[in-house]
Amino acid sequence: MTLQEIIEQVQSLSIEDRDQLFELIRKQRIENRQAEILANAQEVMQAFKNGTAKRGSVDDLIADLLEDEKTNSDGFWDMVLKFRQVMKQEGITFEDADFADLRDRSAGREVAL
Repeated sequence: MTLQEIIEQVQSLSIEDRDQLFELIRKQRIENRQAEILANAQEVMQAFKNGTAKRGSVDDLIADLLEDEKTNSDGFWDMVLKFRQVMKQEGITFEDADFADLRDRSAGREVAL
């Protein structure tokens, strides 16, 4: 059934039936929203239990967002330095042989000009 057919069916109902239908739909929307809010609350409570959520004020949230933005806006060189630091901490080393066959030496696809 298409939306247009549903609209036509609703319009053919009596005023009392339409009122009942609208009230039923309104109640269902409220129940669905309550279920959504409950699910979100349960998710947040689980995050608190797991230690993956923080408590704080709006100012704390803004400060965290600004800090994330600052961290994510590091330049290329800063990211290279962080990469090198992690590599050193993990004890990961590379030799020239690790990169010997890394380059794709194929001619690639042909282009007709």
